[in-house]
Amino acid sequence: MEQHDNNGMLYMIDGNLNKVISHYYHIYNTDGKTVAKQLSPSLELLLVFNFGTPVHISFNNGSAPHVLEKGCAVLGPLRQMLNYELKDGADAIVVNFKLSGFYRLFKVPLNNFDGQTVYDPAEITDKFSFDDLWTGLSNIADIKARLSIISEYLAHYIHEMDDAAQPLIDGEHYFYNPATHPVKAIASDANVSERTVQIRFQKYAGYSPKELLRFLRFKMVIGRLTNTDEATPDIFEIIDTFNYHDQSHLIKDFQHFLGTTPQQFIKDIKGKEFFTVGSGTKSPDII
Repeated sequence: MEQHDNNGMLYMIDGNLNKVISHYYHIYNTDGKTVAKQLSPSLELLLVFNFGTPVHISFNNGSAPHVLEKGCAVLGPLRQMLNYELKDGADAIVVNFKLSGFYRLFKVPLNNFDGQTVYDPAEITDKFSFDDLWTGLSNIADIKARLSIISEYLAHYIHEMDDAAQPLIDGEHYFYNPATHPVKAIASDANVSERTVQIRFQKYAGYSPKELLRFLRFKMVIGRLTNTDEATPDIFEIIDTFNYHDQSHLIKDFQHFLGTTPQQFIKDIKGKEFFTVGSGTKSPDII
């Protein structure tokens, strides 16, 4: 979360659980008025515990709105910009899962998670009750006490990493090396076919290696735009720097991930209530 945000706090994870969860995010609103925000895509699965007023969400340019009432919900992988409204009294905890982390908890293939459907955890598995957990947490006011209980609960139910998923984790660094073909490298290391690597990504992460590569490049573009003070960044310099074919190629990615164009992003979204995963107002606390 970025600085000067008065409606959220990021909590990093310590210990073995940080191999499963990237962070917790506490969102709240006590300002007496509705606040609209946007969260950049992350490809992460989200588990939401809502204790406060309903949170209205939609993706990209407002398609298919949903309302998160009190209780638990699952959404993701977060392929597109998430728009959300925090009314006065908003109070929710978001659990962000790492690659294969969600599978290690729910033990369900992620192939059919479309990124825009909001699920009740009870629809995904009946092995444990998040409703009971939510009920206990709703009687606790202290945020750190809540997060400690969630951590203990998740740690109790997390399964060991599948042997088939381990090469994906071990090979994650290949996706950050432009000189390497990550699927070929992972397949070679694990002595499996490239097709097997692609199928395992869909099962354990909910997206393909190609989609991950596309996202990582776009994430760098967003980082470049949000960390510059230029009023009108040189779009053609960005196209060249990040190896896009042409302007239409860059625009296509903006439409896909954010539902807008580069120019409209700079004009209407950048520097306002747009957040990227891992940005924050204060130094992250360790749980």
